[in-house]
Amino acid sequence: MSQRNTGIAKVQHYVPQFLLKNFGNGKKDQLQVFDKKSNRTFPTNAKNIASESRFYDFNIDGEGVTLEPMLSVLEGKTKPVLQRILDENSIATISPEERILLSSFFAIQYTRTRWFRENWCSLPELLGQKLREMHSEEELEAVKDYIEVPDENRAKAEIAQIMVTAPEKFGPYYENKSWVLLSTTKKHPFIIGDHPLAMQNQIDMEPYGNIGLDVKGIEIYFPLSPTRAMGLWCPSIKEDIEKAARTLHRLKAENPHIVDLLIKNPEGIEALDLSLKEGTPLPYNEQNVRNFNSLQVSHAERYVFSSADEFALAREMLADNTSFIRGRRMKVN
Repeated sequence: MSQRNTGIAKVQHYVPQFLLKNFGNGKKDQLQVFDKKSNRTFPTNAKNIASESRFYDFNIDGEGVTLEPMLSVLEGKTKPVLQRILDENSIATISPEERILLSSFFAIQYTRTRWFRENWCSLPELLGQKLREMHSEEELEAVKDYIEVPDENRAKAEIAQIMVTAPEKFGPYYENKSWVLLSTTKKHPFIIGDHPLAMQNQIDMEPYGNIGLDVKGIEIYFPLSPTRAMGLWCPSIKEDIEKAARTLHRLKAENPHIVDLLIKNPEGIEALDLSLKEGTPLPYNEQNVRNFNSLQVSHAERYVFSSADEFALAREMLADNTSFIRGRRMKVN
């Protein structure tokens, strides 16, 4: 953590500007924005969105502290690695050190957004509600500090501690996933939300299903540009794909005439296997892109960004489920 000084930016982004600029158009990197809260769209520059004044600044014992310099250094190291992925259209050349760097970036990115802060502040209330179902107010006195909603400064300080330790605590979970580069076309572009690390689990497809960094079947998605994104999948998914590919190759060698009868979408299996092994892009069809973009909409706390002024999916999702007006909320079981 750094002491505050006059050289530190007042307006602080919780989605890096360099990433937002990838979704911009023209010399001014103008983005198209959908505001889930107001249900309206507008254009803006990357520097004017996904940011708040003094978002990472707080006080400890009267001393001003900020995480902004630490985040700036991390972004400066991460930007050229992600840009090289886009330039080379491959993740095959990522070194072990760069994989650790990106994993640290992902771990911090997940914890630095407005979505994470809102969830963090809501947890004490959720915990209090749960405990009140089982205990009296007198019994809750012993844990009152844990069920008291933190003020803004305390929340910032608590989350800052999480962010600082995130690379060590959470980075390995990202690093150990099976990484794949995803591709689409400008006709069906990827979008990016203000909480861009989005997750799903197809083993448990409930709206708030079995989601967690170390949960079997977890899929994590991160947009890089309108036509490229990264997928970080549970290793069990890669194992299933490799098994299916081996079966497919055996059938092709032994009896190719029955392949289409026994295996659904053999071309898709081969494409998945190739992308995971060689780091080349996995082409997404329109349905895949729709699912990817729906995750960005549902995870976003308020804003969704696109290279095109086309947010029909976002409006459709909000019309079907008003809970999507804000980002997904954590649960206390």
